[in-house]
Amino acid sequence: MIINGYEIQQHQLSYDKIVKNTLEQSNEMTIRFINGLFGDSISLDAPVEWLDKEIVASDKYTAIVADFYPRIDGKMYAIEIEQDGSGDMAVRVFKYTVGGAMLHSMTATRAELNLAFPQPCVIFLNSSKNTPLELTWNIDFFDGQKVTLKVPTIRLAELSVSEIARRDLLPIGQFYLRTFEKLTKGKVADFLEATKALLSELKHAVDNGSIPYRIGVQMEKTIRKTFENVIVKSEQEVGSIMTTNIVDTLPWTDYGVVFDELEERGRAEGRAEGRAEGRAEGRAEGKAEGKAEGKAEGKAEGRAERDKEIARKAFEKLKHGKSAAAIESELRDLGISDDIIKAAREET
Repeated sequence: MIINGYEIQQHQLSYDKIVKNTLEQSNEMTIRFINGLFGDSISLDAPVEWLDKEIVASDKYTAIVADFYPRIDGKMYAIEIEQDGSGDMAVRVFKYTVGGAMLHSMTATRAELNLAFPQPCVIFLNSSKNTPLELTWNIDFFDGQKVTLKVPTIRLAELSVSEIARRDLLPIGQFYLRTFEKLTKGKVADFLEATKALLSELKHAVDNGSIPYRIGVQMEKTIRKTFENVIVKSEQEVGSIMTTNIVDTLPWTDYGVVFDELEERGRAEGRAEGRAEGRAEGRAEGKAEGKAEGKAEGKAEGRAERDKEIARKAFEKLKHGKSAAAIESELRDLGISDDIIKAAREET
């Protein structure tokens, strides 16, 4: 689909893999997500372990179920993501109590075992006519007893962008724009405002450190792909309204602006790593070497990553008719190597 000379593509997004990849990259962000979901107050520096993960796919069924299990501060959680053939998704999260089963009141003829049922929460990505306002589980036990459980639910479409950010639910909120499918004329303005708000909240979360920079970049790419998917699926509606290049009017991250920030973060991470290695070795010489090596590596890695992002962003202007030679000249003026320029051009 072309809008004022800009090609908007349809992207295939695997939501389960995106969520897993997002959470597993940052223990602190995972803790924030769990706290926001259940209203807990787990310390952000609590230990996190990622246990066995499972992806189940079948030729017979179109659904894909991905389960993964973090242990946070000794408590077990299960996160299950179910995605059907149409791309609709439900996320089920279970919180287990500490300690498990306990025996008490034991006698020669009788013993009692206490089992705590995990606390569930279900998140619905879209709100359609079939999406329940409330969820009830009817549990039948083998001895004939029946238990009815009211399960808390979250309908993403009914949350505001600010509430998603306030509750640290951006790992799921990065798909928020899908809640506007299928886009209608009356919702175009709200759709664009939601996109701006989502990008603004994401940038704020990256700036204040609640989302690591590298994950913020990944999440913005997911938001952009989701945005373009909604546009493509609503071509007739949007095409009759849009008179400007709506993609470029939105506040996407300008990698040129964060040039110095990336470099400084690389230096800071390198210094921190060097100090940690030096202390672990317990020798003054080791500490000095670790600091120097870490600083140099961090600076180099930060500069290389920055240069790659700037080059990729620059070559996107080819779509608007700018010549490759002019782009290459500008990148060289910034001190970006020919290898990185060549790789970025080929990738674009």
